[in-house]
Amino acid sequence: MKQAKHLLAIEARLGLFLAVIYINMKAMAPGDCYYGFTWTDKVEHFLAFSVLALLVDFSYPGHPFGVVKTALLLLYGAGIEVAQLFVPFRDCSLADFIADVLGIVLYVFSLPLLKHIPILKYRWKE
Repeated sequence: MKQAKHLLAIEARLGLFLAVIYINMKAMAPGDCYYGFTWTDKVEHFLAFSVLALLVDFSYPGHPFGVVKTALLLLYGAGIEVAQLFVPFRDCSLADFIADVLGIVLYVFSLPLLKHIPILKYRWKE
């Protein structure tokens, strides 16, 4: 079981690395910005940070999902928004950051369900 937990952590770290690269590319690539509220953009932020929360949590299974992991994700989300101030055709949006926060909250509330999924339950086993 310890080997399965270790393997799951390695896979999560690889996934986290790839997800951060993809999100950074999407967030920093100049593109069409509609400077306003669009549902698709908010859904993308929401889903991205739900997945990031899962990957961060599974990457470091020795530590519970708490203040440190949440703070790192919030800093990353805020950092993306600040960096977008300097990218042409991108804007810094409080609504995007709120969608990031809600994505993290979704992960926290889904933890009781995730603990019952057979392939994922090794993350919480001692």
